[in-house]
Amino acid sequence: MFPQLNGQEAGLIQSPDSPIPWTYRFDWQTRQWKQGPDGRYVRTATYAEYLAETAKKILNTRRFRYAIYSERYGVDFLSEIGRVKTGLSLAVIRTQAEEALEAHSEIERAQVVDMKIENNRITFYLELLGSRGSTKTEVDAWQR
Repeated sequence: MFPQLNGQEAGLIQSPDSPIPWTYRFDWQTRQWKQGPDGRYVRTATYAEYLAETAKKILNTRRFRYAIYSERYGVDFLSEIGRVKTGLSLAVIRTQAEEALEAHSEIERAQVVDMKIENNRITFYLELLGSRGSTKTEVDAWQR
């Protein structure tokens, strides 16, 4: 009734020799992909850079906004940023941010160390533990 799997479990586990994941770098001021001197889009070079860039992309994307992302990608609080003091508590924002980050396959644990709110902007200070390393980063999220 059930299929038989033949093979070694060791073949399914990623080896430390496998290349680090990468993503394209984004310029958050101009809202454009960063380009190198040759015109090619710039990719992250280290695992810490990859984790930081991924966190920025997740925390600046509203859930269900883009059909290319799954329902687990992005956050819900972006539409509430202008009404934070009356409509949404900081504990809820912190929890949503940590859950959204931990839903990513490479991020094992995300902790919001501190948050700062100014106008329509929230700045997160994060500690991220990925499957291949960890990093500390700062992420600005704002209403678009």
